[in-house]
Amino acid sequence: MKLYKKVIPNQTCKSLAWKRRKFIEMLATFTALPSAFIAFTTSVRANQSNAYLPHSRDRYKRGLEVLNKIAGAGTDDSTFISLRVFSPDLVRFYIEQSYGDIFSRPGLDLKYREIANVATLTVLGNAQTQLKHHINGMFNVGCTPQEVLETILHVIIYRSFPATQNGINVVREVFRERNIVTNIDVAQTEQDESRYQRGIKNLEEIVGENSTQIAEQFTDIAPDLAHYIIEFAYGDIWSRPGLSHKSRAIASVAALTAIGNQQSLLKFHIKVALNVGCTQQEIVELLMQMSVYVGWSAAITSTNIAQEVFQEYYQQKQNYVESNFAVTKYTTETSQVRYERGLDTLGRVTKASGEAVVRSFNDILPQLGRYIVEFAYGDIISRPNLDLRTRQLATVAALTAIGTTAVQDPLKVHINGALNVGANTQEIIEAILHMLPFAGFPVVQNAINTAKEVFKERNLTV
Repeated sequence: MKLYKKVIPNQTCKSLAWKRRKFIEMLATFTALPSAFIAFTTSVRANQSNAYLPHSRDRYKRGLEVLNKIAGAGTDDSTFISLRVFSPDLVRFYIEQSYGDIFSRPGLDLKYREIANVATLTVLGNAQTQLKHHINGMFNVGCTPQEVLETILHVIIYRSFPATQNGINVVREVFRERNIVTNIDVAQTEQDESRYQRGIKNLEEIVGENSTQIAEQFTDIAPDLAHYIIEFAYGDIWSRPGLSHKSRAIASVAALTAIGNQQSLLKFHIKVALNVGCTQQEIVELLMQMSVYVGWSAAITSTNIAQEVFQEYYQQKQNYVESNFAVTKYTTETSQVRYERGLDTLGRVTKASGEAVVRSFNDILPQLGRYIVEFAYGDIISRPNLDLRTRQLATVAALTAIGTTAVQDPLKVHINGALNVGANTQEIIEAILHMLPFAGFPVVQNAINTAKEVFKERNLTV
């Protein structure tokens, strides 16, 4: 006691009872950790399998094991030998974090992870090498050729035709190397039901009681937009066989996370994912995986949206009452009528036969050519109220703003198209330059170089 008083001033010395009381308070403080944190750590531990050790010192080895499953047996770090000489730490970080920390986690099957990866890389449109790697990965984890094609085709809804065309070109290369021959054609029969009715039926199946909102949300300004969404997105694409609704939902959530700035649509598709059988854990794992491709900021933003959806979804399920939804009567044209109008419009824009566009996909996915002609040209570009010249200039501006390698060839096509329907070189340049405040200098410079190439091929001067 004497020594204690010598080290610590007398005024700080307290009675034994006081020290006991403070010790108890300290224990109470540690015991009273936020319940949310305790619940979180408990749920994480409960959902983790013995195969995943979050604090394992052998992350690199675990990463290589998963990489072997995706890239094929026998893959090792020699795959990255050229990069390893230049930046060995980058290779190590890539294998440890992407494959050792993320892809090796339980809660989401590798097949779904690869579907998400291919959808994401197709949407991004600027990583052909990685896209090819994960297309091969889809095969290596058990996906069929049709599932590969359908995953890339599904992206049309969220990132348009150029991204899908770019992805299909990569698939061609993979199929050729693997000696896969396929030309999957699943054209819908229109005798039984219209595209609109088929779309509504699909919406009822995957959305349920909220399906009326899509049909009604644009009635005051652009009613045809709702019909296009229902007919094409849900009547043509979501209704295709070859890819389950759960796989399509995973591809949709991945694509929208990669695109970014689509909070309301992402929220909608997270609800869809829950409706078609995805678990909360699978969705969280999917969003965590997106950090590998679009960064932690996008992953965290999407996870916050998911958290909000989960709270609303399970609260609504407690009071859910099934409702009947009457199919809206809407007269739709036959596929052949839209196809012929699309061919005519495409011919006016390209000054060539639109049949060549359709035939260009006959070796692998014939229906894609028809979708381009029927929807892009038959439904949209052929609409009145905006002349073809204005539409082509707007298309040139839009492709400039996207700015990925996936749109380089389509940009060249539509610069030619603008010239074919009456635009002059100065108007095309101005359409590209107009994107400077919105897309920045690098993408505008690339588009100007593409325009220069087209003008040179056509012997045009500015």
